[in-house]
Amino acid sequence: MLVLCYVLAAVYTIAINVYGALLLKFQKNAEEADDNDERVSDGKLLLAAALGGAIGIYAFMFVFRYRLKSLGFMILMPMLGALTLVAWYMILRWNFGVVRVVAEVLLPLFRA
Repeated sequence: MLVLCYVLAAVYTIAINVYGALLLKFQKNAEEADDNDERVSDGKLLLAAALGGAIGIYAFMFVFRYRLKSLGFMILMPMLGALTLVAWYMILRWNFGVVRVVAEVLLPLFRA
């Protein structure tokens, strides 16, 4: 069961980063074509970043050479990326909370 959690976490992380990179690409293409109807809003980019895609968005900002002069994105994306890494570290370190709960609840029962 724990292996399934690790696999799902890896798939989710890859998917949200790819989604964020694609949103950035679509936003750049819409801006170059001056097509305001199909432009991706900044809110969608920020939501994708907050859900774990900040590292992918930040990396592809440099690949696409887009939004590099936006001070908000240049500061916010690394901060959200760092928060994402810390959150994943805590989740994975605690084995999704399963091992810690078992150790804290069941082990004192067997010591008595």
